[in-house]
Amino acid sequence: MVRKMAYIGSFWLIGLFAASFLYFSVNFAVSSFLVISAASMIVIYRKRYVRYAVCMISAALAMLLYGTYDILVYRNTIKYDGCDAEVKGVITGYAEHSGDKSSYTINGVINGDVRATVICYADSVSADVGDSIKIIGQADILSDSYTFPAGTYYRSKGIFLRINNVREINYAENNGFSLIKISDRYRKHIISVINSSMGIREQSLMAAMLFGDKSDMESSEKTLMYRAGIGHIMAVSGVHLAVICSFFGYIIDLLPVNKYVRFCIKLIPVLCFSLLAGMSVSVIRSAVMVIIVQAAGLFRRQADTFNSLGIAVILLTVSGPFAVRDPSFLLSVSGVFGAGVMAPSVIKYLEEKRRIGPLLRSVVIPLCVNAAIFPAAIMYFDEFSVISPITNLLLLPVCEVILICGVIVTVTGGISIIAVPVLGVCSVLCDIVIEVSELVGNISFLYIPLGNDIVKAAVIIGAIVIASAFIISRKAGLTGIMAVCMFVLTVFCVNLYRVIPDDKITVSVLRKDNAYSIVVHNRNSAVIADLKGGGKTAPDIVKYLERNGIYRISAVIMTDSANTAVPVYKEKLRLFDTASFFMPEEYSAFADTGIDGTVYKENSELDFSEYSICLQDNDEITLIYGDASIVFYPYRTENDSGYAAEIIYSGNSFSADTETAVWQKIHIDDNLRFSIDPSGSVSCGTVG
Repeated sequence: MVRKMAYIGSFWLIGLFAASFLYFSVNFAVSSFLVISAASMIVIYRKRYVRYAVCMISAALAMLLYGTYDILVYRNTIKYDGCDAEVKGVITGYAEHSGDKSSYTINGVINGDVRATVICYADSVSADVGDSIKIIGQADILSDSYTFPAGTYYRSKGIFLRINNVREINYAENNGFSLIKISDRYRKHIISVINSSMGIREQSLMAAMLFGDKSDMESSEKTLMYRAGIGHIMAVSGVHLAVICSFFGYIIDLLPVNKYVRFCIKLIPVLCFSLLAGMSVSVIRSAVMVIIVQAAGLFRRQADTFNSLGIAVILLTVSGPFAVRDPSFLLSVSGVFGAGVMAPSVIKYLEEKRRIGPLLRSVVIPLCVNAAIFPAAIMYFDEFSVISPITNLLLLPVCEVILICGVIVTVTGGISIIAVPVLGVCSVLCDIVIEVSELVGNISFLYIPLGNDIVKAAVIIGAIVIASAFIISRKAGLTGIMAVCMFVLTVFCVNLYRVIPDDKITVSVLRKDNAYSIVVHNRNSAVIADLKGGGKTAPDIVKYLERNGIYRISAVIMTDSANTAVPVYKEKLRLFDTASFFMPEEYSAFADTGIDGTVYKENSELDFSEYSICLQDNDEITLIYGDASIVFYPYRTENDSGYAAEIIYSGNSFSADTETAVWQKIHIDDNLRFSIDPSGSVSCGTVG
């Protein structure tokens, strides 16, 4: 079977991914069926269908592994959910937060019983990576929110519990030898050298590109980088290790040693850089693939990207199968498949018809990468860049020079005589990357929103068409071309959908704890009403608007805490075209302090192009569109309080005491979405 590990690894990945959506009993039933079917093939047809049998067994073993890990590891760990827990272990990572708070990732033992990795939010202490620590608090399962799916994200990384309400925290500094501590301190040293020689924006970009550390980057800058299609350079992966291997490989190849010693020496910079970059899944995957490619020559075998990728997938998931839902893992694997497997097949197929030039080759590769990662991007991102084939063609060489300069500074220990001039060059190059990203990232049709139903429908149709093309033609190159064509067609349809006029109004209520906000919008513009919470829902609103491709804000209306909410919205809506802010009359002094706010009086009505919004003095807001009205009002009972919605179907002018109105009362316990058409029909669902 040609490319044995490629196909085994592919079906292993398919089996794991399918198992992540199923219960253990279903996984066991499906895997048993696959094993029995494979055994039957071998017995009946002998060698004729052995490749299919092997692939089926690979998928079955992956599903069994996932189910077994779920029962023996995951469920055995989350049994402490809601219980007091004592965790003793070693700090493997930490991050600083506002208010003298920090989060610590701890690999240790819970209550002397279960070995696990947990994340703990507590007061900042002087503990460092590699130090021993003991904490006592309440263990809780990490849960997803609209803004950040923490449960899914950390679960894929093998972290199932968070320790809250920490009552005791003790640590002991590790003065012994620790590779983790050494690499962490050295990384901090190099970052401090970078910070002393570059501007704020340039140094944050340099740290992100060199070590994957995006903690100092403004969220708007990261968004612009991803919109420009160059954001992947901030996630340490194959590009970085390719630069590392090329840089050190040239020097190592000059050494008068045999190939086995040369191979071992080449592993040193790969392993060191992986440690410096934090040993993320994408880094480990890249390191594994590099080692496999380098080792191929030792055994007189030709290196094959697809085979290497298959081996890497199995090695990275066999000890932690939940990694199959890790965003960086899926995007990394699909990106390598697009660049190393799909693109060569497409180029070969095209060259069989007509000779193509280097420029077309340069465009085909990023197109194939985009087509390959697009399905995974829909699962984890709000927007997707369509200009990345061009920006990567222009900026990737610049980024590679920045990486080489960063490697030079890192290898030389950041000594001033070398670091200052090298980082001076980096500063100029980083400025170029930032300026181009800002220019491209602010052009809305160069990136598409991924929250529209049309995107999901297009992916399903595209998957069917691509699978049919492969089954019929059995040609990898033609299938790759079909995938690229479906990707381009999807991008065209989404952009066309965005400009088609729509007379439907959508009203979404976003809730975060006791904070509520309303977003009223069509396909092109929106009005935001902050009902309660002083801007706490602003991150959720930004995510919602980006997923729906809305970048024009007609108004931001405050009903309370305007002095707190307005600065938050001004910061979060930096990349949006925001017309004006409205706030209650009692905040008139605040509106005059250069905030450019408009004051409204009690019981006011704000008219917009298609609808009106009435503001009552009791924090009640009413949306009027045609014959339909939706009233949002605060309520309080002995046991509960919050906001509710009342839908009115009436042909009469709006009045709160209209006896002929039909009321439908809904307590807002989750993010809700109301759709109103011109006839006055209102439908209600949840925000996905």
